[in-house]
Amino acid sequence: MPTLGLEQHVVDPAVRDATVTRFREARIPLPTFAQLADPRTIPAHIAAALAEVDPDAPHPLNLFRVHWYNDAARRGLVEVPAHLELPSSLTGVDARIVLAIGQRFPMIHAHKVLAAYGCLAPRLVTGQLDPVRQRAVWPSTGNYCRGGLAISRIMGTRGVAVLPEGMSEERFRWLEAWATHPAEDILKTPGSESNVKEIYDACNELDRDPDNIIFNQFCEFG
Repeated sequence: MPTLGLEQHVVDPAVRDATVTRFREARIPLPTFAQLADPRTIPAHIAAALAEVDPDAPHPLNLFRVHWYNDAARRGLVEVPAHLELPSSLTGVDARIVLAIGQRFPMIHAHKVLAAYGCLAPRLVTGQLDPVRQRAVWPSTGNYCRGGLAISRIMGTRGVAVLPEGMSEERFRWLEAWATHPAEDILKTPGSESNVKEIYDACNELDRDPDNIIFNQFCEFG
């Protein structure tokens, strides 16, 4: 599995250049992290094109919706991200506790698409992952692997979900609809929500193949 750290240089120029060509031909523009931190800086022509894109569609422009500032319809922007502030009468403490609401993110209605993009984009732009040859493996009990498959698909990369077999039927139906090769790219491990060890046991096996790149959310620097 990958070690901690974030490369600040191009590791493999040939892979990186091929990926740039592939993305240009497929018309997959990548938002910068600065644009996602402040979506008001997203170019006007992309913002206009987004108006015609379904927030739940596997469309590359939905990468520009992978931020906290979507409105309730997930088509426009708000000044302050959706949130709830819990009252002291509920929490029993004087400290202000604010919950950010992830339901307004595209494709999976959860913020894990942002985590997945933050992990996959640096690997691609530094030439550490070849989207033609290699697979992005997303171990999780739920939303992180869903986010990983969604981001992989719209970034022209083959994604693999690794999750317990005891998770909800709804979750597996969603994965089957988004995986490019459902029979091969949805790996079910023993157990359910609490069986995390089994997930990473499976990833250790997958990691023996250099064409499998494991995106462990607990050690990625995305």
